[in-house]
Amino acid sequence: MIMFWWGFSWIVAGILASLVTVLLAIAAPRLLRGQPTSLASLHTSMFLTAASIVLVGAGLLWLVMTLLGYEASVFALTVAIAGFGLLQWLISPWIINIFYRVREAGAELEWLRVELERLARAAGMKPPRLVVARMDAPNAFAYGNPLTGYYVAVTEGLLRLLPRDEILAVVGHELGHIRHKDVQVVLALSLLPSIAYFIGRLLVELGFWGGGGRNERSNPLVFIAVGAAIIAVSFILHFLVRHFNRLREYYADAHSVLLTGSARSLQRALARIYAAYTRNERYIAELHSHSAASMLFIINMLIEFNGGMLVNIDSLVERLKRMEPNPLEELFSTHPPIPKRLRFLDELEKTLL
Repeated sequence: MIMFWWGFSWIVAGILASLVTVLLAIAAPRLLRGQPTSLASLHTSMFLTAASIVLVGAGLLWLVMTLLGYEASVFALTVAIAGFGLLQWLISPWIINIFYRVREAGAELEWLRVELERLARAAGMKPPRLVVARMDAPNAFAYGNPLTGYYVAVTEGLLRLLPRDEILAVVGHELGHIRHKDVQVVLALSLLPSIAYFIGRLLVELGFWGGGGRNERSNPLVFIAVGAAIIAVSFILHFLVRHFNRLREYYADAHSVLLTGSARSLQRALARIYAAYTRNERYIAELHSHSAASMLFIINMLIEFNGGMLVNIDSLVERLKRMEPNPLEELFSTHPPIPKRLRFLDELEKTLL
């Protein structure tokens, strides 16, 4: 096992990761052009992306089990990775509560608790618990599971920064993540790239040490080639999972609009949070220090805004809409760029409101 982790496959995986990343970075301007233009196009994109991940991942497992004869090993590895993912999901709420030093919302936030319960009932779901994370950086996130219950967390910085209607828009977004079971769905899909990656490395290592499989005379180069191909595909699947997560962020934005009846409130909230991060490096540093849970945040700030300070938030919204985000940064991000989210909300307003 130690040899598998640190052996020849580790070198192959590093080379392939670099190659796949470079190729995707070159193709990023074409691959990441535009954003969903409607709820229907968003549903189609989510379905096609998820189906691609599942079909390719399942196809790789079938290839290894059928052609190379490693049914028991693949099954055991799949169970081990799935079990680890399940355990991580079950204990993560307790870890988040400790790591972010969350506290129950006090009497000063009774208005928000009442509104949260109202919005949750309107969405047809049991209201989650409202908690406050002790972070100066303005942000919000949703987490939890049936064992621990579900939470919507807002940071102290967010409460200081946003007016009430924009806080409600952010809460509507977070309720969307819980309503759509985004953490569970993304976790399930992310298991496939992980399983493929470790299977690929196992095959490369087997080939390096002489092969195996049903045919004892199997050519070791075949194992190395097949394993390397599976590793490369696993990295592509990893980026597809990130793309799927970005689509779910659009989906949560749409949920907020449907619940609150206002696209403008969420647009202003996103722009205000964006501006706060770009004017305060301490917020960005705090966000990066909590990168392990960045997929849960309302915003994942990776780019800087150099356009100067704008007093009028509506002017900032319009200015951001006209910006063209860096496709390379989007490729690595779990969240869509703010300009694309603002433009998507414009399209929703035309069709839903």
